Amino acid sequence: MEDIDNDIEFSKYYRVITPNEIEIDREEIFYRDKYNDIINYLKIVLTNDEESVVQSYDKFIHPKGAILIKVNPGTDIVDYLKLISKNYYLNFFELNREEIVKAPDVFISNLIDILEDVIKRTVKNRENETKNNEKPQSNEHDPEQSKIKGLLVLDQQKFSSLNLNGKNLLELFMVSYKNRANFVKDGLILIWINNTMKEIKESSQLIFDVFDFFIKVPILDKAERETIFRAFSEKNPKIVFDIKTLVDYTETWEVKDLIQLLRIGIFKHFLNSELNESSNEITDGLINLIESGEYIPTTPETKQNIKDSEFFKSDEFSNKNSMYGRNAENRNVYAQNLRNEIKEERFTDFMLNQLYENAVSKNYSELVLIIDKLNKNEHLEEIERKIMAKYAFILNDSPKMAQINLEKAKKRIDNLKRAFGKY
Repeated sequence: MEDIDNDIEFSKYYRVITPNEIEIDREEIFYRDKYNDIINYLKIVLTNDEESVVQSYDKFIHPKGAILIKVNPGTDIVDYLKLISKNYYLNFFELNREEIVKAPDVFISNLIDILEDVIKRTVKNRENETKNNEKPQSNEHDPEQSKIKGLLVLDQQKFSSLNLNGKNLLELFMVSYKNRANFVKDGLILIWINNTMKEIKESSQLIFDVFDFFIKVPILDKAERETIFRAFSEKNPKIVFDIKTLVDYTETWEVKDLIQLLRIGIFKHFLNSELNESSNEITDGLINLIESGEYIPTTPETKQNIKDSEFFKSDEFSNKNSMYGRNAENRNVYAQNLRNEIKEERFTDFMLNQLYENAVSKNYSELVLIIDKLNKNEHLEEIERKIMAKYAFILNDSPKMAQINLEKAKKRIDNLKRAFGKY
């Protein structure tokens, strides 16, 4: 990382990462449609010369070199911006959370001076570069094509947990810069990342006095979450999990949460060596991490999700989705809701082992066939449904996991019989 001059008092509140220090690759980013808006804007500003299209509309368009982006926590947008810095050979300026948390009041009261410090530093470096006539090492793009030398990224998530005493930092910034905002002339592009619409709405009348664009990056939809899970599965074929089930469990989750959940689930799975010998199926382990609260996503639930959750638990939902007299779709919704209710009834490992052993001692052969049918999504006969009703706890597990638990219980019973000479 580039050395910071000791005589610059505000420099401890930000870091400077040179392009050569950025190790992010394209394959690490999940590209979404709104990322195109960001890169298209940056391309225009970076190559804004006398012959550019923007210059032909000079009376109407005067790029300030600043954009405001609203995203949910947990995106990979900062990594994406670092990748852009690497490819366009730009210095990357980011806030230093380690210093901010030590004295948040000092940071808040000096925010504007800190930004000015970054600007002065960039201008000085550009002047020195011009004097020395040094051409820096190029990456994918020739830096001589642009006067822009750095990206200044202010990610509000860096200090979202700090006590700001009711201050709106975005508004503070915009009020201070509305009459003089032109980062392009100073060789910078500023990108302000905000995670809440509340602050943006409170000062929305100032946005376009300071920023060229306001970009809203929507949460991942169902298809995008499935794409992320499927890509991970293809890169790690030894690990098995039910993609569609996880997609349903991770509504409103973001990229980094999905990947982190999988990593923790895999690690926890391999801690159990006995299970690892039988299967690399981790679906139930992942669901348990979510339902137990042992993994908490960074993206909060939306109000609509909370309302939906409350509705699904209400008597109104149960009455509307009775199994009798409803079409197949409603019956499936009812069955899924019933399964979710059953899955909420968790047992200790000791109790679960006892339940499986009891089931094996009485209906082992029948349960083996039933679980195989469940795994293949085949229809259960009436007698089979009655047997499953006796052992409803099995529905806590996926068919593959239930089969593993059944075989482990059978093995324990067989060992006990051998020990007491009953074989």
